[in-house]
Amino acid sequence: MSGAEGQSETRSFLFLQGPTSGVFRELGRSLAKRGHKVLKVNFCPGDWLFWRGSDTQMYQGTLDDWPDHLRALIAERGVTDIIYFADRFPYHKAAQKVARAEGVRSVSMEYGYLRPDWLILEEGGQSTYSHFPRDPGKIRAIADDLDPVDEAQIYDIPSIDEMIRETAFHVSNGAFGWLTPRYTPDRYYPVFVEFPAYLPRLFRRRLNAARAEALVDGFETDRRPRFLVPLQMQNDYQLRDNAPKGFQTDFIRQVMTSFRDHAPGEAELVFKVHPMDNGLERWERVVPRLAAEYGLSDRVRFLDGGQLPKIFSLVQGCVVINSTTGLIALRRSVPTKVLGVAVYDMEGLTHQGDLDGFWSNPQKPSRDMHAALVRAMAHGIHVRGAVYGSEGRAAFVRNAIDRLERPIINQHGLYEPRPPRVDKAMSLGIKVDWPMGSKAS
Repeated sequence: MSGAEGQSETRSFLFLQGPTSGVFRELGRSLAKRGHKVLKVNFCPGDWLFWRGSDTQMYQGTLDDWPDHLRALIAERGVTDIIYFADRFPYHKAAQKVARAEGVRSVSMEYGYLRPDWLILEEGGQSTYSHFPRDPGKIRAIADDLDPVDEAQIYDIPSIDEMIRETAFHVSNGAFGWLTPRYTPDRYYPVFVEFPAYLPRLFRRRLNAARAEALVDGFETDRRPRFLVPLQMQNDYQLRDNAPKGFQTDFIRQVMTSFRDHAPGEAELVFKVHPMDNGLERWERVVPRLAAEYGLSDRVRFLDGGQLPKIFSLVQGCVVINSTTGLIALRRSVPTKVLGVAVYDMEGLTHQGDLDGFWSNPQKPSRDMHAALVRAMAHGIHVRGAVYGSEGRAAFVRNAIDRLERPIINQHGLYEPRPPRVDKAMSLGIKVDWPMGSKAS
């Protein structure tokens, strides 16, 4: 994209699938009140729950037919911007390709790299498809002219609100999916398998957390070298589309193999399950089984709970696929190795050597580089606000409108025409949906 940063003329916004709250509807209708054209496309009953009315339409075709339908909509309505939540959702992946071909700006919203009350608004997508620079020199130079960022939480995010709305979205799709029989949700787990699985997790959580805290307390007296390996949710799009095939099992095997062969003999690996894990993968069984297979039973620990700040104060390093936990580790000056594709994986922050060398000589992150990254991300690709909670939603709408009415989404020159992490993704064997050698936005 090109042009000076500042307010643009009237635009035509096409909204696709959004978060499980009314925040897209509130944003769209606020834009309409300011004179912009706005249309929302719904794909399933869950979408209808959160935005319905004369400014919406239900797409009833197939995923294969969706690009042609989208091209027709772009021509009919003079669409200038396509906005979506979760850039790897199948309909959104197709929309990005159409937008590139038609010269339309695609805007991806996502939960923030900064947490908790920040949201991402950037052109294209995240991780592999982020246009945010990877060159630490460029990030430092831009960040030097940006104001410091106060990351203290401003807006309350009610967890009960999130739980109810998320459940309503998925249950309505399961119960009324016959109304949109051609809809392709691309869910990793069937709805009526995944959601009941959370119930036993809720019952076990307190007991598991107490066990985890007791184990972490023991780390304080036994201060041998330890390395944290946070697991991610198996159904996470950022994991499924921005990591090598095999998801986490191959990742665990890779980490254990390298650790066994190259880590100091007294060191331990500490695996931690994601707090929102649904329990279907049974990591509490998988990790010990693989540890036994690699002869590491006495050197591997498993946590289903525990407080990250305390854990980070007791470990010598952290190994991630692309989890935002890696950013938390860097904030606490914990050496971090990334094995997938992450926006924060760059010289001066993460360990740039191989995994084998990480165990004995992990590269420590630069505090100055971390501060520069936070300033650049906050001012360049984030807006303040939240998906849940009335105050947080209202703040996001205000801040997002200011960003969307500008001719450039990624602010302060924090945009590379070709996503700079595409090459790394391809080197890892990740299937990349980007034209080879393309410099187009």
